[in-house]
Amino acid sequence: MISATPRRAGPAAPAIAFVTLGCPKNTVDSEHMLGALVRDGFRTVADPDGADVAVINTCAFLQSAVRESKAAIASLCTLKARKRLQAVIVTGCLAQRAGEDLLDEFPEVDAVLGTGQWREVVGAARHLLAASRGKHGAERVVKRADPGGALDAGSPRALSTPRHIAYLKISEGCDHRCTFCIIPRLRGDQRSKPLEQLVDEARQLAAAGVRELNLIGQDTTAWGSDRPGGLELADLLQALDCVEGLSWIRVQYTYPRLWSDRLIETWAGARRVVPYVDMPLQHIAQDQLRTMARAMTEHDTRALVKRIRAGIPGVAFRTNFIVGFPGETDEHFQVLLRYLEEEPFENVVVFAYEREPETPSYAMTPRGAPRAPAGPVARPAREADRHERTGHDRRPRGPRPVGRAHGGVGVGSGWRRGGGGHGARARAARDGARHRRGGL
Repeated sequence: MISATPRRAGPAAPAIAFVTLGCPKNTVDSEHMLGALVRDGFRTVADPDGADVAVINTCAFLQSAVRESKAAIASLCTLKARKRLQAVIVTGCLAQRAGEDLLDEFPEVDAVLGTGQWREVVGAARHLLAASRGKHGAERVVKRADPGGALDAGSPRALSTPRHIAYLKISEGCDHRCTFCIIPRLRGDQRSKPLEQLVDEARQLAAAGVRELNLIGQDTTAWGSDRPGGLELADLLQALDCVEGLSWIRVQYTYPRLWSDRLIETWAGARRVVPYVDMPLQHIAQDQLRTMARAMTEHDTRALVKRIRAGIPGVAFRTNFIVGFPGETDEHFQVLLRYLEEEPFENVVVFAYEREPETPSYAMTPRGAPRAPAGPVARPAREADRHERTGHDRRPRGPRPVGRAHGGVGVGSGWRRGGGGHGARARAARDGARHRRGGL
């Protein structure tokens, strides 16, 4: 059920406000929680000030994201202290990561629901409203069992994106164990949504007016690897390419190790799949790839990029790198700079490494102050912008979407090159400015 229609809720219906931080996967979880609340009779309001209940869906991938989430929680707690809110519910990755500690840090927080407990939001909201009206004691709620996220078939969903764009979450969690990444602790292992359920959801979205479908997951190239039957991402793309009404299908968060020749061939031949590849590489120096546990060698990474460029005509690449990672030497850094000179990526995001507790890299010897990606990197940036302005427009093989696609790429505290163009190729290289932190 893609759009949730509330019961005939009058002014007396409880008002719910949502604050969503983090990546598009969090956005989808919020849409499912909101859909369930609307179906239960809540009415939605844009401003938490004056709402009955505020739900904040948090990010905790990096310490900078934790700080941002806590600042947003504090703002809601201030409203509650001023009697402008009756209840505050914290969900998402920070809820999964911090749990009961959030109750100690924020006395005004009433409920903490981990990533796998998103279905509990309706019961928690009703419980807290009844408590605020004196029907029973105001017992605070903490539920944080197995990590997860919204993948249920048929779950109500209230879209929050522009009418012509929607996300399709094809999987949850990740089986990789990159040494800098905490995602498996927050979201669990890889779990793929069945093909028939995804095709059905895509049809519903197309019937609701969606023209641009963005496939997301922590590792979209691993789709199907955890399920019987031997299906893989190429099979899913072939099935979704047949969904009438869609104009563009964009795939985000691909992982280098699981690209195959069949996937490249399917991507190139699909009518609706845009020639846009979002593939975080993180580094190119062999020692750094090994330390990061990326399961790809420098040689294999370079070769894969060339195979994709050769196999998908007019492809636009988006990638990101981490600098200042433990063990990175000046030589490693220069290898990365030379690679950026050699490989004309259309969009590059460079992040300064953040030392993250609960990850293997936290115990590694830090490199020291991360260097700013400047100097020689600036020339590839100018070249990317110049190339955009020449009008090399890489359009998808199919009708163009209604309205305009996402603008800009959120880079957090990172550095970025590219993204100055206005054609379909430039638009295909951008994936959601309002989501500041995608998965690394």
